[in-house]
This record gives sequence, C-alpha cells and structure tokens, in this order.
Amino acid sequence: MPKGVPPSVFNSFAALIPSAIVMLIFFIIRILFEFTPYENAFDFVYKVLQAPLMAVGDSLGAEIIYVLLSSVFWFFGINGPSVTNTVYSPMHMSLSVENVKAFQQGLSLPHIYTQQFVDMFETFGGGGSTLSLVILMVTVCKSQRIKQLGKLSLVPGIFGINEPIIFGLPIVLNPIMIIPFIGVPLMNTILSSIAFKTGFLPYTNGVNLPWTTPIGFSGFLVTGSIKASIFQLILLALGCLVYYPFIKTLDKNYLKDESSENTKDESEDISFDDISIDDL
Repeated sequence: MPKGVPPSVFNSFAALIPSAIVMLIFFIIRILFEFTPYENAFDFVYKVLQAPLMAVGDSLGAEIIYVLLSSVFWFFGINGPSVTNTVYSPMHMSLSVENVKAFQQGLSLPHIYTQQFVDMFETFGGGGSTLSLVILMVTVCKSQRIKQLGKLSLVPGIFGINEPIIFGLPIVLNPIMIIPFIGVPLMNTILSSIAFKTGFLPYTNGVNLPWTTPIGFSGFLVTGSIKASIFQLILLALGCLVYYPFIKTLDKNYLKDESSENTKDESEDISFDDISIDDL
C-alpha cells in the first residue's frame, strides 16, 4: 500500500488475506461433510460427541459422580459447579431441551436428570443444599457467631445463594461440616431419582426456570404437580435431620471459644487503681 494510506485502512486490508484463508478452509470442510453420512458439521458433533455423552449423563451413576465432585471441590474453596458444569451442563441442558420439546408436543417426557432436576431437587439452597443448615443455625444453635451468620444467610439461602455459609461458617476445609455437605445432596439425588422413576413425581418439563427460584414454587413450576412442592419440603426436613448432629457439634465448639474469650475480656478489665492500704 502507498505510504499515504492511513494505518486503519492498511490494517483492514492486511486482515483480508488470513480471513480469506480461513473462509476457504471451512468452505472446503463444509463441502467434504456433504459427502459423508453426517452431511454437515453440526450433525457430526451431535452424533459422535453429544449423543453418547447424553446417554452417559442420563443415569443415576453419572449424577452421583457430579454431585460428589461438586461438593468435594467446595471443600477446597473451589466453586464446584463451575468446574463440573463444564462437562455436565451441556448434557443437562440438552436433556432439558428434549423434555421441553416433548412437553410442547404433548408426548411423554423422556429424561429425569435435567438441569431442573439438579437445581430444584438435588442442590436447592446452593451447593450442599445448605438451606436446611441455615434453618438449624437460626433455630437450634446457641453460639452467637453461628446464629448471627444464620440470620444474615437465611434470605440469600432461600434463593440458592450460600457463599456466606461456605466461607463464613465455614464449610471450606471444615472436616466436621463436609460430611453432611456431601451427604445431603447425595441423599436428595437418590431419593429424587426414586420418586421420579417410580412415577410418584412427573418428570420435569424442561422449562428453563432460574435456579434462584425458592423451593415450593420451583417444584410445582417444573413439574406441574403440587406433590413436587411437598416432596421438596420433605427433602428440606430430611436435610435438617442430617445436618443437626454436625452443626450442634460445631455449635458446642464455638460456645467454648466464646466463653473463653468472655472470661479473658473480664480478666483484662480488672484494675488495681482503686485499691488502697486502708482497705487492706
């Protein structure tokens, strides 16, 4: 290009050659795919990669692995779903899409382990399904540290936000609380799977409901059955039973720490300034 050409114009022309090469390569790939049974790259990716992954993901075993890994990652301070969803989210969403298509056409719903299953029945209240834990913190715990944290976390917990619990209680690197933190979502997964497989609950309809929707409402909206809302409340109560002995153990430990701190503060307030010889 002549020297008088502005840099912006020169750069736009400089990008034409690599752009043309990229377009040519992918145009050739598209033509080649037309000579295969897949006919295009999209069908190739779906049949070779997505369909087998969906078959694997649509099972109780795969769901148990998902919920276990998500909880274990949280124990080390890593956002578990952010890691596991890189693999599982495409599968869950694909199963949800197939369910919503069947629902719109009035057909029987084909899949259990959709994204709605995960959000509304497996880990409602956030990772570890900690809404049960928050309720116990507010109602049965005596430690001021736990009670105050519970009050602050109750409203966010109803909407599935539980980072104050994970990092404030904490759950992270806490060998006491990690047991129910793993156990409650695992229990929810197995019991929910049984409820759906036995026909007690209708399959989720695939409606893309926000994961922040509170339980009770969410169960009805994703299944159309009031039994699903009641079932969510049953899972919430069972979660309280599982979390209870562990949070009470932690509560006792925190009470001892608070008592020792209060004793230490009282001893530091003692002053000898007012003591005189006459008093002795």
